[in-house]
Amino acid sequence: MKVLIVDDSHATCEIIRRALQQFTYRKLFISCSNSVDDALERIELWQPQIILTDWHMPDKTGIELLQVVGTAYPEILIGMISTVDEEEQINYAKSMGCAFFLSKPFADSELRKIMMPLVKDLEAKEFMLEQEVPIKEGLALPKTDFLERLMQKNISESLTLKPIRAQSLDESKLPCVMVVYAERGSQKVRVICVLDVYATCVLASSVEVIPEDEAQRAIHMNQINSHIMTACKEALGKTAYAFLDNQSKMSLFVRSCKCVYTHHPKLELMYKYPLDSRIDLSCEREGMAQGKMLIVGV
Repeated sequence: MKVLIVDDSHATCEIIRRALQQFTYRKLFISCSNSVDDALERIELWQPQIILTDWHMPDKTGIELLQVVGTAYPEILIGMISTVDEEEQINYAKSMGCAFFLSKPFADSELRKIMMPLVKDLEAKEFMLEQEVPIKEGLALPKTDFLERLMQKNISESLTLKPIRAQSLDESKLPCVMVVYAERGSQKVRVICVLDVYATCVLASSVEVIPEDEAQRAIHMNQINSHIMTACKEALGKTAYAFLDNQSKMSLFVRSCKCVYTHHPKLELMYKYPLDSRIDLSCEREGMAQGKMLIVGV
């Protein structure tokens, strides 16, 4: 999840950055701007989901940033962190679309606590009520509710899957796990599943006890160890029969499960598949951040 900090003070930017780096629920990708004009350029190029801005800055104010972003990018959530402490001004900022107002100085825990609802809100906004584009016939792709029932039966009752909007490949998707499903006889690849690190940890922890420090290293230090990989593959293997070859009427099997740390053409291709050949899902367990899955019929 991308967060843009906008403050003319380099020191304040670093204070906020350090506070956010301790946000253990979800890894945050953080960028800083020291002016409103620079922030607007970064917003267009980088497309953050959350902006944390100061009010008073030399050239343009945080209120002006609120106005522009609210009109041009209404999907972006904006919080204000400022020395302003008058209730009338704070209420004015909120009336302009400010999601929260935090007065300086603040404790790191205050910022992390106030960020949690924003992150949860963004996760919820990615859900779709139903598959908007019908899946092309002949692909070995299951329906979301069927796959969810199988996972709940064979892996964990607390697992939930929900369809989400089509994902694109960006820095938040790495590292990831690429899972290949193939036909049993011919070994022909029929389905490729890409799991982000959160989905990997969610599935792994459903079949094995994954110590919190292992999960945190995977999420925040890009270290998906063999314990997590083995448990994730076991979980996926238990539900592989959800993927059915329509011609042979035989279920597929997990042929390989590999961790991917860098961009490469095959991974980029997965995220470019048309909507009628893919399923985009969230994967959750209580107490864990929402993971994301991309399942492609090939």
